[in-house]
Amino acid sequence: MTDRQIQLHSVPGLWPLSWPVGLTMLRLALLPLFLWLLLRDAHSPTHPHRWWALGVFAVMAITDKLDGYLARRLHQVSKVGTILDPIADKILIACTLMLFTFAWIAPPGYRIRLLVVAAVYGKDLIIAAGTLTLLFRFGKVTVTPRLLGKISTMLQLALVIATLIALDVQRWSPAVAHELTRYLAWGVTIVAILSCVDYVVYGFRQMRVMSEQPRLAKPQAAG
Repeated sequence: MTDRQIQLHSVPGLWPLSWPVGLTMLRLALLPLFLWLLLRDAHSPTHPHRWWALGVFAVMAITDKLDGYLARRLHQVSKVGTILDPIADKILIACTLMLFTFAWIAPPGYRIRLLVVAAVYGKDLIIAAGTLTLLFRFGKVTVTPRLLGKISTMLQLALVIATLIALDVQRWSPAVAHELTRYLAWGVTIVAILSCVDYVVYGFRQMRVMSEQPRLAKPQAAG
């Protein structure tokens, strides 16, 4: 059987005892609590648990930044951590955005439109499909974080936070609360589409390089 490999630009780390991987696992463990707090406020016009949910979300966001810092600082970047870290982020954002598309879960008047979720999910599905295509066709694929991908994730996190605190911002200024969530929603949608295009172009470049490698490596016939 042909070996398949995904190149993640990492060096061996300490598994399962490294601090970065431990923090990533903590973030995954806190996810059910965060989602449970959101569901506790279903059908509630005041969403009394939103600050508890925001607190858990803040801890998860801090551990997200801290595990990357510790991985570099302690030289404990591992393939396990490199894989788990983005998966934890994707699960958190995907689940939260999906829940907020339901009017009985989202704060009243701040339901996230399905178009936003479709853009986010569509991007991830296309990237996953392209990654698997390169892996099975050429036996390897290089996964590298892209700038637009990072901006897309930041905007999605900002949209989640803005939706969580929308009722409190609304007390101060209803216009600001609605405009903030609306512009963030559009920003998430547009940047997700641009990020998808960027990853597709990056994937085609990999495919072209790997397609040319056998031809370049083929020895020339003697004249």
